[in-house]
Amino acid sequence: MKRIALRIVGSAAVIVALSASMKWIGWREARADAREEVGSRVVTHKVDLNTASVRELERLPGMAPEVVERVRRNRPYRTLDELIARKVLGRKEFARIKERIRVSSPQAKNSAP
Repeated sequence: MKRIALRIVGSAAVIVALSASMKWIGWREARADAREEVGSRVVTHKVDLNTASVRELERLPGMAPEVVERVRRNRPYRTLDELIARKVLGRKEFARIKERIRVSSPQAKNSAP
């Protein structure tokens, strides 16, 4: 009986720890922000790296403040491949977020109409 009670308490502790860590990394928040239901289908909004705010970038999985700063410092991007070519992200970091990001065409600065 004591073993069963210990297993139940241990399992509860693991569940609490996992849910706390998921909340800590913003997993639920990032997924809720990235998805929107339209009719019967789910639409995923991709984050534009050329225009995204710090908060939007931080919601991507694995985006620590240092990585967010590197992304912002190396703007603008013409293609997603530039993230690896410019060594802004490693291959693993890129693979983790590639389905959630996009790049828009950079706006020409000081262009005359």
